[in-house]
Amino acid sequence: MGNTRRRRLDQKLPFHQRLLGGFQNSFGSPLANEARLSSKKDNGMSDLEAFINVLKCGFGTGCLAMPYAFLNSGWLVGLICTFALGFFVLYAMHILLHHINNLGVQHNMPMISYRKAVELSIRKGPSMFHYLSKPFGYLVDVLLCVYHFGVDCVYVVFIAKSLKHLGDMYLWVWDERLYMALIASPLILTFLIRDLKSLVPFAIISNFLLITGYFVILNYLFRDLPEFEHLHAIQPLRNFPIFFGTVLFSIESVGILSLGRSMRNPKNLMGTWGVLNQGMIVVISFYAIFGFFGYWRYGENTSNSILQNMPQNDFFPKFATGMFALAIFFSYALQGYVTVDIIWRNYLEPELEDRYLQSVEFLLRIALVIASVLVAIQYPDFGLLLSFVGSFCLAQLGLILPGIVDICLRYEEDYGPGRIFLIRSMLFICMGLAGGVAGTVVTLQTLYARYPVVRR
Repeated sequence: MGNTRRRRLDQKLPFHQRLLGGFQNSFGSPLANEARLSSKKDNGMSDLEAFINVLKCGFGTGCLAMPYAFLNSGWLVGLICTFALGFFVLYAMHILLHHINNLGVQHNMPMISYRKAVELSIRKGPSMFHYLSKPFGYLVDVLLCVYHFGVDCVYVVFIAKSLKHLGDMYLWVWDERLYMALIASPLILTFLIRDLKSLVPFAIISNFLLITGYFVILNYLFRDLPEFEHLHAIQPLRNFPIFFGTVLFSIESVGILSLGRSMRNPKNLMGTWGVLNQGMIVVISFYAIFGFFGYWRYGENTSNSILQNMPQNDFFPKFATGMFALAIFFSYALQGYVTVDIIWRNYLEPELEDRYLQSVEFLLRIALVIASVLVAIQYPDFGLLLSFVGSFCLAQLGLILPGIVDICLRYEEDYGPGRIFLIRSMLFICMGLAGGVAGTVVTLQTLYARYPVVRR
């Protein structure tokens, strides 16, 4: 059995598995483990494949909400802050990746998850905080689970709204919550697929549909642009937290963290002109341009999803809506796989007897789908849910925790001249706290005001 497994791992992985394995690598999925366990360098991704992976991690449904983000910030503030926040997050990602790589070398570990990196970092920090290493490790797991579960909730809302849009024109006028209930069963069927490699075709189809859909939208964004003078350059500060959460959701991707370990030449990921910078510059620039022109095209009428602003009677917008709905449907199980993987492998599987494993895992998967549908039914707002997930989860995963890791690992060394590295890390933490708390509070207040749990 062992020889068979070694022979299988020594075989060169197909192109699509290397791409998907790189994306899932930081979450410890079986396919990612298979991709990294092989000792042969030719099994790794080329720089081009890694670049495609960075783009794939960066692009998603968050882009559809970027014009709405610009509506809340103003076009001038939106342009400046999209690039500023994007490059700030990219800088934090570089620092975190640097420390993860160093920890791997120091502890002779070929693969270190985000959780393990945080735990090891805190143990190297001030001794009075060593007892917090495990709680912070659990926090990383919670944030990753909440993030991917939140993405699935956003997906349910998006699919339901798209189906309602098409259904109102061709079938019956139904409440969008009814569509959410109807898609629960198909989502459960895809979510019961346990093998990540079986989800590869879903990822390929989803990517093709997303790319085609974006081309259709861009074709309409640049048509008949109205007078520019009517746009607001700066919006009230109270709206900025929604912009902050939306941009974080759109740009930040924790799936990139261990991408270098799936590459043939890992050193090419980092650096000024490395693969990570090249890919993220493309992603950030596209999001800024998309948000700017989307806001310019529709102004104060910009919806929280740009698809809702497309012409109602044209064929191609309807076609794009259907493609996006189908693409997100195929992406649902991939996002949820991470949540199941963390809950199941880290917490449930070790505590159960073998005879109960399969049944409990299926119940967990079904429960997660039902829970995501119920959350979407209660809060059917694509833009606000998206902003909440970005503010609550990604402010911590993308800014606060990288700052804490950097402070702890430099504790026994030197914080540089004038303690510049300490100041830098505190800036990460303060920005994450300010934006994350403000964004979380504002979105929760708005969600509760629009969709109160108890209606009077």
